[in-house]
Amino acid sequence: MKSLKTILTFSVFSLLIAAVCVYFGAGVEASLIAGVAVNLAGSLIPQQNGVLGMYVGSGTGTEGQALVQALVTDPERAAYLVNSTSPRFKGKKVVPGYLRLEAPIKNTEPVIRFRTFLGDGATVKSTERRLDRNDAFIATGVRIGLLKQDTANAKTNGLVHTYPNITAFGAAAAADLLAIYQGALRMNIDDKDELKGFPMSRFLHIPETQQTAGTNYDQRSPEAGIVNLTPHIIIDGDKKNEIEVVFPTYAAFAGGTSATAGFEHFLVMELFGFEVLQGSKGA
Repeated sequence: MKSLKTILTFSVFSLLIAAVCVYFGAGVEASLIAGVAVNLAGSLIPQQNGVLGMYVGSGTGTEGQALVQALVTDPERAAYLVNSTSPRFKGKKVVPGYLRLEAPIKNTEPVIRFRTFLGDGATVKSTERRLDRNDAFIATGVRIGLLKQDTANAKTNGLVHTYPNITAFGAAAAADLLAIYQGALRMNIDDKDELKGFPMSRFLHIPETQQTAGTNYDQRSPEAGIVNLTPHIIIDGDKKNEIEVVFPTYAAFAGGTSATAGFEHFLVMELFGFEVLQGSKGA
């Protein structure tokens, strides 16, 4: 009885989809094929918590992600389903992960460049998490913040701020650091511009309750300042990746000068998403 109900449900939905296709001008044969294809796509993909349904998208997307799409209540689950079943990453281990890249803010340089790889010739700070050359990273979200760190004593306890915190950076430096948020983020992955002129103002998040002294803190949230990336950006450990922030500086810019001796200012990029182990094209 259950099998008969399933067959009847499948048939009814296929006919309904076909009828819609005919209504919009498609041929009868093509409409019937489309109806069956949509139902098969939904039935072949295992049901997951947070997935409302599946449908076949039109066109072809990068890395084959756009052919079957999901209606979801959980975007992270959708991102996992789409990328873990893509032709490029078939058979690869896809796990939740993040990258943390840090670059010093210098008064005389209007371009801040982030290094993405382990062993790329630059010093890797202990608070960074760079990409292994054998892996790939699927970035679904990004956050860029400011860090004041006690480098003289090699400390790692500095908090990343989503705005120029006057208490942390001092009034003079904080005022100049706002210039960074007038700039733009550029991401060129494997000689292709994935982001070009993305406004840095999107990353400026000033909390309602702000720090007023060294004995208290800003109002903080794990999601504060995170910008979702659509489409997702794939960073390949075997390819050339150029990530930089370009901002309008000026002669008296002093955002890179700390008011506290032994401290330095950094721009911190956090990339959220999925790490594909042995997922680089050269692995």
